[in-house]
Amino acid sequence: MSGPHGMSGPDGRPAGPFGFAHAGAVGPDFEEAVTAQLAQCFGRAAATPDILRARNRSTERWTAPSTVRRLADYSLFGHPRYQQPALDGRLHWASTGTATAHAGHIEGAPASAERAAHDVLATTPGTTGRRGVSATS
Repeated sequence: MSGPHGMSGPDGRPAGPFGFAHAGAVGPDFEEAVTAQLAQCFGRAAATPDILRARNRSTERWTAPSTVRRLADYSLFGHPRYQQPALDGRLHWASTGTATAHAGHIEGAPASAERAAHDVLATTPGTTGRRGVSATS
């Protein structure tokens, strides 16, 4: 499973962590691997979830239409046009499709978000706008 993510209520209940795994990772020991990673990330109690659901998104109609087996044209992913602000600099695009690395994949989304955040800071009066500084610095 790639790094877990979460969605929960305002008070943390119910907790709803989720993640993504390559289809090749799913096998007989998959649930044990998932609960081990949950425990590693969130503590021992996370190793015994109330419900554990694995879903094969590649078989879903709207996620992976039967007419599209593999995207062949990535030419617009990471395109500089979508990395430029719009509306006189008031709108900054951030998505996996605007990423310069890993465009079209989940890894591209946080990189794109960081790029857009730095761009906003660089153009906002009264902020330092230090480029190259990660959001965790």
